[in-house]
Amino acid sequence: MIDEILFMEARLLRLFCERFQIDQLEANRLFNQYGIWDYIERCYDYFHTCGDDYIVDDITEVLQAKGAAL
Repeated sequence: MIDEILFMEARLLRLFCERFQIDQLEANRLFNQYGIWDYIERCYDYFHTCGDDYIVDDITEVLQAKGAAL
């Protein structure tokens, strides 16, 4: 299951970068700072049943709620 989570994390990072036109290093910094990697892992069982756009929207909402400037 670890491989599946890592695959999802890599896919979501790429999609997040495309949406916000930022590089992967900046997105990774945000994900680390605001606990998004842990959030994806905790929610994997739910997220794997959702579409990627929904998940990126959810991640965006979490980041904004935590005060991240996007």
